[in-house]
Amino acid sequence: MATILLTRHGHVARTADAIRLASARHPHDTVVFVGHVSVNRALLLQCLDMPLSAYWRIEQEPCTLNEIAIVDRCVRVVRINDARHTEALK
Repeated sequence: MATILLTRHGHVARTADAIRLASARHPHDTVVFVGHVSVNRALLLQCLDMPLSAYWRIEQEPCTLNEIAIVDRCVRVVRINDARHTEALK
């Protein structure tokens, strides 16, 4: 169990680094991250300023969209776990 938590902690830390890097390099641009469920959860934990213990409280379906606006270091989650674009495929 400890190994899993350490791995998840590192995963969240790497995701936070990616957010900071993208924000610094593209302060006025739209940036798209494509990732797996675990990356999405890690990114949302950072953006929502939630603790690592909340990891499993964030629902992420396959092919979901999350929209996050970061303007002047102010983070706003616009939409989360939106899979409406896949409904026609069912």
